[in-house]
Amino acid sequence: MTWWLLQNSRLGTEKAALAELEGGADWLSVGKWQANSDLEMCVDFTIMHGDKRFVFQMRYPSVFPDTPPMIFTEDASQISNHQYGADGELCLEHRPDNWHPSITGADMVASCQRLIVEEQPESGEIVRARSAHTASLGRDLRSKSCRFLMSENDLKAVNELPDLEEREFTLSERKAATSYLASLTRIGPKDDPTWVSDLVLPDGFAKETGTVVRVPGAGNFGAVTVESLGAFLDGEGLGELRGRVFDTDAFTHLLLGYEEKWELFSIFGKPDDRKVLPYKTVIVPAAQRRVPDEFKLLADKTVGIVGCGSVGSKVAASLCRTGVGKFLLIDEDIFFPGNAVRNELDLSVTGAHKAFGLRERLKNLAPEVSVRAFRMTLGGQESAASMAGALEALGECDVLVDATGAPTAFNMIASMATRKSKPMVWAQVFAGGIGGLVARARPNIDPIPLMARGQIDSWCEDQGVEWVKPEDPERYAGQSADGTPMLADDADVSVIAAHASRFVIDLLARPDGSIFPVSAYVIGLSSEWLFDQPFDTRPIDLIPIGEWGETIEPLDADALVEILKAHLPPKENADAVAVAD
Repeated sequence: MTWWLLQNSRLGTEKAALAELEGGADWLSVGKWQANSDLEMCVDFTIMHGDKRFVFQMRYPSVFPDTPPMIFTEDASQISNHQYGADGELCLEHRPDNWHPSITGADMVASCQRLIVEEQPESGEIVRARSAHTASLGRDLRSKSCRFLMSENDLKAVNELPDLEEREFTLSERKAATSYLASLTRIGPKDDPTWVSDLVLPDGFAKETGTVVRVPGAGNFGAVTVESLGAFLDGEGLGELRGRVFDTDAFTHLLLGYEEKWELFSIFGKPDDRKVLPYKTVIVPAAQRRVPDEFKLLADKTVGIVGCGSVGSKVAASLCRTGVGKFLLIDEDIFFPGNAVRNELDLSVTGAHKAFGLRERLKNLAPEVSVRAFRMTLGGQESAASMAGALEALGECDVLVDATGAPTAFNMIASMATRKSKPMVWAQVFAGGIGGLVARARPNIDPIPLMARGQIDSWCEDQGVEWVKPEDPERYAGQSADGTPMLADDADVSVIAAHASRFVIDLLARPDGSIFPVSAYVIGLSSEWLFDQPFDTRPIDLIPIGEWGETIEPLDADALVEILKAHLPPKENADAVAVAD
């Protein structure tokens, strides 16, 4: 149902206002009010200006009066510079950005007449009316599907090239949505570049080379054809270059410009039918730091994440966005379409190992990030060598994260965290999405992870409410107290993963302190179990217990030498004994 049926009084007001305007103006003639096939209320009107007659149609959208009516020329002709194409609406004083429901269609018609008077004075000259528009990159690029990205330093580099000297450059091209995006990667040959772009983006589907020339006065090429571009090159004394890019059937690239105005051209087709495809140049502003300064040190930190499912993938992506520079991922699972409902990954990695898919995802978020991925399960049927290698790699990380929800994996990660005195974070989404748990164990501050888990379980049992714990791999499914089926959704998982990420960031950025007063929290996302309402959060105080670090049996020097003699190969044996002596 549309506005003029629901708010008939407003329709009456619109008609009356326009009739009043017509009665007091000799330049306006109003036609019939009629709904079109889309049930938009329309009215035709004519404006006389000098000896010229302009016929328009005003259309009221279904959401009027929340948005303004639209005015079009009846014959879809272009009459103004303030018009969205020949068949587009006029851009008048009252627009979506300054609209108020008290404004009427009559006000729009009066604005239309003022535009005509300003742009077409009786002298006959064509005048561009004053504009209230502010520049918008997004609006300017709507019709530009081919775009060339340069950083501010890239722009500086091309402007430092000698005038009219040809240089090789390389670009990377990728497709995103409906746009083809090219970006400068370097100037000069691969083994001896004079400039390497600081705009680091994921690798595209193609890397191409071309020729870049700084041409004084170049810019604003407008609608470029093979003929006009060839004539421009000839006029600048670049006839040899023109021959190389046009007298061939190869796909070539040409980057021309001066100061702020640079344009990329892709040239292709047979020599007798070459075509020129211009790219719109977009200068990418220098990155503004959007995370606290205290997070700068995260770039040198390594986080080991075991489990690349719903929780683990979200934790990894969040940490990567925050600035963590190195990751170790462990998971043997394969990504299938059903995983997309909660995972950070999308359907493009269907059939791939989650660990490898997540590695690619992190590389797309931050191309400079370092990621090692193991396709295996801790505690699974793996070779002893593979298991030992994964555990040793975990022991080298700065923080260990268990996102598996599997007791066997937890035990192995906890053991490594305890032995290597590394902080550990774990998270669990409770069955049915009723809430979740996030916890940490810090060396020599908190209990060792195994003891911490035991204390958390005891705390839950002490609440006097049945502990809701999943017993099967489909651990996000459950039911409410009345038996209604419940399932954790992406938002539920995201909440718990975000809190786990904050624990990790806190451990890395504030090694000598913490913004969290306790090391374990249960977070309610519903009024089930012990939670009174969603976002009901219960802190759990953990009592430090257990020994962190390797368990070392005391040995005197003589006993140590005897062990070395008995077990080392001959050469190492002799060296070890010599050192011991």
